[in-house]
Amino acid sequence: MTDGIIEGRNVSANLTLTPEFCIIGSGAAGGVCALKLAEAGFDVLVLEEGPNIPKDPVQDGNSHVRKMFTEREVDMYRTLYQEGGSRITKDGGIKVMQGRCLGGGTTVNWSACLPPRVETLEHWATLGLPFDRDSLRPYLKEVVNYLPIAANDKYNTSAQKFLDGCRNLGIEAINLPNNTHECRECGSCGVGCPYDRKMSGIIKWLPDALAKGARVYTDTKVDKLTMSGGSIREIQATFLDAKMRRLKVGLTVRPSIGVILAAGAIGTPAILLRSKITVNNRVGKLTHIHPVTICIGRYQDKTFPAYGVPDNMWSPKYGDGPTGYLMETGSFFPVLSASATLEHGDRLHQLMREYYPFGAIMYAHHTTGFNPKEEYGTVELDNYGDPELDYKLAGDNIKAMKESLRVMSEIHLEAGAMSVYHLRNPPLVVKSKADFAEIDRIKFEEPQRASVFTVHVMGGCQMGTNEKRAVVNPDFTLRGVPNLWVVDASIFPTGLGANPQVTIYALALWASKIICEKHGKPFALKYQQGGVWPWPKY
Repeated sequence: MTDGIIEGRNVSANLTLTPEFCIIGSGAAGGVCALKLAEAGFDVLVLEEGPNIPKDPVQDGNSHVRKMFTEREVDMYRTLYQEGGSRITKDGGIKVMQGRCLGGGTTVNWSACLPPRVETLEHWATLGLPFDRDSLRPYLKEVVNYLPIAANDKYNTSAQKFLDGCRNLGIEAINLPNNTHECRECGSCGVGCPYDRKMSGIIKWLPDALAKGARVYTDTKVDKLTMSGGSIREIQATFLDAKMRRLKVGLTVRPSIGVILAAGAIGTPAILLRSKITVNNRVGKLTHIHPVTICIGRYQDKTFPAYGVPDNMWSPKYGDGPTGYLMETGSFFPVLSASATLEHGDRLHQLMREYYPFGAIMYAHHTTGFNPKEEYGTVELDNYGDPELDYKLAGDNIKAMKESLRVMSEIHLEAGAMSVYHLRNPPLVVKSKADFAEIDRIKFEEPQRASVFTVHVMGGCQMGTNEKRAVVNPDFTLRGVPNLWVVDASIFPTGLGANPQVTIYALALWASKIICEKHGKPFALKYQQGGVWPWPKY
């Protein structure tokens, strides 16, 4: 995938381009919009801040298809993730893992594919959003058949322990569909699939968009949008070198029709804020995450937790009310495991020696955003114009986070774990139910007293019909700016309650249909026939 891709690091002079549409961001939403608009005959330009990830020209069938994906953790986090994988919330309390490369989060996620929770869609409908399960189904089906999405029953050790423990406790455990094809089970999804077996944006949407005439510029940081007469007239961007340093040359884009902002739930608000587009000072507000709790079971035999399909077993166990959680399993490489702890020096070394080769990982995503009295998170700009996320965990989430740790600890113990390590400061080791009371004493509300992650950031440009709170209209246009469409997870009014990749794909198809029809161009869902629906209860 090189034809049509220009690497900004190699550009030596200022450029001005005049496409019909400029799409900012090449992740789940940007890739879909690029394909569908190019397919409709529009002149499409995609801007991506992160690097290109080319295929190796010489392949022997067994080696890496993409040499850039070295599977060396530190190098890959530095290359493929926002802020080198070290992005944290403003108070340092929550680690935020987000992709920053061609394909965005689709390149580095763990391939889990779940539909949006029906309860979430029902709540969104009360806020004026037009999506429900029935209306979304053809778009979800398009995603399922195009990628495709299917169940994968090759369980790694963590998944097998999770399944064993859930069965013993009578907890529902379900095979988690994903978008891998003939997976090599190397466990490297989170640092880029080197074998092209994960059907990410760089494998599917973007190559197909390029084949239809779209162009992509990588290493291109969008600085601001310029308005005139109530519409976006110009985009100012700067090219970056291989070390993400600004070059002295830049790019000016003057789209003749409009802009699609798909830079993610931190990147999209940041671009609007740098452009002084605040929509009643609501841009960046009501930003949500799925806070993640993690516990590591220590088993008698070696488990090799880095290997296998990372994310293929889950349980939709929710607490009372809309705020609940879903549990999943994963493959954890050593650096990620070590960084998840709050240990250092000799204590970290001892922990890794004891837990890493014998460990199994379970974690829980927690739903947020349903308490109208809470503002949750806010995307702001620092003194350099870069984004930072100010986020405080809400009380109902803290309650659910403690419950999920108790449940996962019980699953570990039922599966035969000798002990369960909790990422608390000071550390907590659970060996029986008698120790569960200590879980209730974990101080999630105090930064850096417990390790909390998120890989799902949503909101900040809420869609809806409430003029005082909503930033984006139900037709995806930014309020008051008719030629600027916001198409990514930033439009979510709440947390989704499921891995958001599939929902973003489906909504991007929905938005593309609106845009094409508005401008008299054809739009079609081409993958409605056949296939196997991967979510029997949905």
